[in-house]
Amino acid sequence: MKRTGILAAAMLFAAGAASQVALAEDLPPLKIGLMLPYKGVYAVPSEGIDRGFQVALAEYGNSVGGRRVEVVRADDELTPNVGVQQFNRLVQLEKVDLVAGVVSSSVGIAVSGLADKAATPLVLVNTFADEITAKFCSPYVARTSFSANGFQYNSGKYWATHGIRTAVIMGPDYSAGHSFLDAFKRGFQEAGGKIVQEIWTPFQKTKDWGAALTQASNSGAQIIYSFYAGAEAVQLVKQHADFGLREKLPLVGDHWIYDQLNWSALGDLIVGPEFITTYLPTAKTEANERFVARYREMFRQDPEVNAELGYDNGKAIMLTLEKLGGRIPADKSQFIATMRGLVFDSPRGKVRFNASNSALLEKVYVVKIKKDPAGNLLPTYVDEFAGAEDLPGCTKSF
Repeated sequence: MKRTGILAAAMLFAAGAASQVALAEDLPPLKIGLMLPYKGVYAVPSEGIDRGFQVALAEYGNSVGGRRVEVVRADDELTPNVGVQQFNRLVQLEKVDLVAGVVSSSVGIAVSGLADKAATPLVLVNTFADEITAKFCSPYVARTSFSANGFQYNSGKYWATHGIRTAVIMGPDYSAGHSFLDAFKRGFQEAGGKIVQEIWTPFQKTKDWGAALTQASNSGAQIIYSFYAGAEAVQLVKQHADFGLREKLPLVGDHWIYDQLNWSALGDLIVGPEFITTYLPTAKTEANERFVARYREMFRQDPEVNAELGYDNGKAIMLTLEKLGGRIPADKSQFIATMRGLVFDSPRGKVRFNASNSALLEKVYVVKIKKDPAGNLLPTYVDEFAGAEDLPGCTKSF
């Protein structure tokens, strides 16, 4: 009788488990809209982001809470109007449960307003402009990367306290360029540095940096501190070298100036300059080594900072869906509220979120690229400092 009772209990448990699986299988797939600028000046970084996003989903077998996860891709073309059209298509026609991605801060600001009105979760991968989680903050919007101030403010302080007293800042004339370089300027000046000139170039239109480099060369500054990415970064680094300024007026900046995805285009120009980065591919942490191994397995190459940002975007989404049992709450702001409570180890370090839904930087690395005896290019650790807080300005109560 005892064995019969145990057998009956086991059969009931199995039936219950089978019923749960059947219910999960009956649920429609979770749909994530992934919006990136797949063509144009930021096409190469976007490919890295997409690949990192794929790695995060693959860790979960592309399912969560028993539900399959589908990704619907859209190209925002780095244009706010197109971003608005694509967001509406994803939400209204494709019926996605949430939207992820977005690189351009201008596009991010535009679609953040839409997400707020549509009560649809928007999980931004980049869009570093401080306004995203300040003036335009929303209970429906989160950012898994970091703010411009979080990345660049302490960079300004770092260089001002490491022998650099004068600088020219040079960047693209749009929201992210101003946010990044204004943050550097605040930190640099507060630590005693002096910005002797500001040079802004038309975004997506500049191919000849001759006039800008001539102005910078005549400024008397010790360095050019800059933010550019994608094709514009390649053009600037090459023309800076052509002007013979590598020693006279070093080009300092962040990981997008010397992006690993551009190394083949830059050749030996990548060797030597110091720059800041949020991701060190050689970091000996469990989270990073697991990420690097899976990325190599899937794409037969090493990951870089864009892939890491894409991974964090996908990982935060999957962790949130896991906590919610694979279901989007009726009050969709609770999806973002759940994400805000996450603390997890990512390849870049520990990720946590602040009260206005922006992920924070645990640390920023100073690196330079060297060649090993076999001629391979290696990011080499120089120093590190803590990331800064976001700027205030969010007036909404979550």
